[in-house]
Amino acid sequence: MYMRTKGEPMKETIRTDKAAEMKEKIRTDKVAETQNTIRAKSKNTIRQRVKKITAIMLVVTMVLGVYAFPGAGLFSQLGAQVVYASTDLRADVTNAQMLRPGERGAQITITVRNNNATTAFSFSEVTATGDLQGVTVTQITPIAPSTYTIDPNSEINLRMFVDLSHGVQTGIRTFNLIFDGNVASPVGPLFLFIGDEEAILPPPPEIPDAPRVYRPAADFSHTLGVISGFSHGSGNVITFHAINRGDTPILNAEFTIELPDGMSVYNMGLTSFVGTHSIGQRVGRTFHIMVHEDVTPGRSYPITIRLTGIDRSNNPINLSNTFFIPVTGEGAGRISDVSITNIEHPLEIYENEDFEMSFSVTNTGSVAMTNLRVYAEMPDGILNRTNTIFIIDRLATGASQSFSITMFSQEHTNRSFPIRLAVDAGSGDSVSRFTSVFVRADATTDADGVLRPQLMVSNYSYGGSSVLAGSQFPLNLSFVNTSDRRLSNIRITLLSADGKFVPVDASNTLFVSSVEAGGTFSRTIPLRAVPAAAQGTAVITITMTYEDGESLFDAQDMISIPVLQVMRLVVDDIVPPFEVFAHTPGFSSLQFYNMGHTTLNNLMITVEGDFDVMQSNSYFVGNMEGGTSDTFSFSFIPRETGPMEGRVIFTYEDLDGVPIIHEVPFVFQVMEMPVWDDPWREMPVEDNTPWSLIIFGIAAALIIAGLIAWRYIRKARMNKRLEIEDEEFNTAFDLEKAGDDK
Repeated sequence: MYMRTKGEPMKETIRTDKAAEMKEKIRTDKVAETQNTIRAKSKNTIRQRVKKITAIMLVVTMVLGVYAFPGAGLFSQLGAQVVYASTDLRADVTNAQMLRPGERGAQITITVRNNNATTAFSFSEVTATGDLQGVTVTQITPIAPSTYTIDPNSEINLRMFVDLSHGVQTGIRTFNLIFDGNVASPVGPLFLFIGDEEAILPPPPEIPDAPRVYRPAADFSHTLGVISGFSHGSGNVITFHAINRGDTPILNAEFTIELPDGMSVYNMGLTSFVGTHSIGQRVGRTFHIMVHEDVTPGRSYPITIRLTGIDRSNNPINLSNTFFIPVTGEGAGRISDVSITNIEHPLEIYENEDFEMSFSVTNTGSVAMTNLRVYAEMPDGILNRTNTIFIIDRLATGASQSFSITMFSQEHTNRSFPIRLAVDAGSGDSVSRFTSVFVRADATTDADGVLRPQLMVSNYSYGGSSVLAGSQFPLNLSFVNTSDRRLSNIRITLLSADGKFVPVDASNTLFVSSVEAGGTFSRTIPLRAVPAAAQGTAVITITMTYEDGESLFDAQDMISIPVLQVMRLVVDDIVPPFEVFAHTPGFSSLQFYNMGHTTLNNLMITVEGDFDVMQSNSYFVGNMEGGTSDTFSFSFIPRETGPMEGRVIFTYEDLDGVPIIHEVPFVFQVMEMPVWDDPWREMPVEDNTPWSLIIFGIAAALIIAGLIAWRYIRKARMNKRLEIEDEEFNTAFDLEKAGDDK
């Protein structure tokens, strides 16, 4: 029998109080720890908010500083705020013109405003200064109104004319206006943009708080299905392209074609929806045009393409361009059949002396030529007094038309000036001839009063109207001594700068011992056009040195020779399919190559034959460059057994727009589709599948899976219960131990 001692009840009471005290202490510590954690997080949150508010205030201060002091910092250079050294005058470029290298006579409109409310501003001269390397400002003059006085709170427009060199660097240029030479008070900055064909017009510098003004712009181009132009009927195709050169996408863009009387769109509408025309994107639309019989051939007719839409601010956009398309009635002629003959002009002139140059344009081909442009290109130093561009509406076979141009020279020099005469038909190709005139300085200004002797090329020929690349030809040259002295030790050198011509079994230098005053002589040099010479007009420079018994002189002339390339379209043999069955679709393909050095224009491939097709068998290749290859695949459905004949037709144009047809015939043997007998078709098929075993196996698998799952769940529950009991035991033990320690 257990007997409790005298002090045992008091010991049990103390142990219980200790446990309660320990629990209360643990709870108090946890509450304090939680409060400290919350207090620390609150401090960190406050610090982060203070940092954010400080950063925002710093940014706002910087922005306000930029607007308050616009003349300093990068933002003013980027155009965030325009700064004017003259507080009363303000200038802006008010047109959105993009300049291109080599452009001459470009016009820039500048608006100048006088912000002074009481005093007018008068000036007599205005110039431009700044970042204008490669840009020559030729003139700045007032327009609209044409006055040199700007009234208070008024504005005038200035027209600035500029010439750009071919090597000018592209990009944004900044310049200022200087009035009456007062460089201490420039007005600006103003901005010009110089770009190439692929450049995008940049946005203008913005003025704070001013509404954004977008500047839509587009470059238009067109291509014709037949380069020579339209003809009567519905087989005319024209494709327009537009590149968005502005600073805004054109939303809801549409192409609309505007046609003259007698033309209509065939089997489609006048308007074609484009959608969103992004900046720098090139889009195009093709229209099929019907030309009615009452349209007079041999003339060019205006066709306008219009691009409409809205900008980012929902403002309307309406851009357009007009192209003049010739209508031919007699087929396409070759520009190489046009020749420039009977060139006549003085061989030498004096400074400021007018002279007349006459020449003839002759059609040596078998087809009438239409819409020819005849023009003369003069070098710096030779100026014209009359028109230098002429249009021939129609030049019949064998017909000739004469032209005359009056020119003069302001050069005070003794040298020869080359002049180029050319004819083109609007297709990009032309024929041309060079001639030259020698300009003498006034004899009274020479130190010895003696005129300089001159040796010149008076005529040349090369055996026809053109030479074929890779062929040999004789170049016949005639020279004349225009002076009144006997010339000796004459050395003549021929040079082809682009390497298209090389001498054959001879040197490119000739030597003539002497020629009398006013005398002439001729020489022949065998030349060869290299096989890789590009089709076009090649120039030969003729350099001459000679003596008159006292001094050594030199002179230079240029002549031009048209070069034609042989078009070489090579097509592989068509390999027939392994088996071709009647009324069954079949397929075949072939490889073709442009083995020449010139482009095959508007290459179209079609297939014809005694068969049906499942889809279109036409393939438009377009312009196929020399040295390239492509593959053409086509389908067919034979109509009957036996030989199936057909042909692949290649149609393309040369550089003169003359169509060329190349046909490749083929023959496929067509067989009857065989009928296959199936020996197993009528035999019954017994079903020996053991379905009872399959069902039993599935049931057994389900039972086993259920038992495994039940045992797993039961074991997990037991483990959980044991963990709870262990935790309660450990807690009681720890409390008891703590009481003993006390």
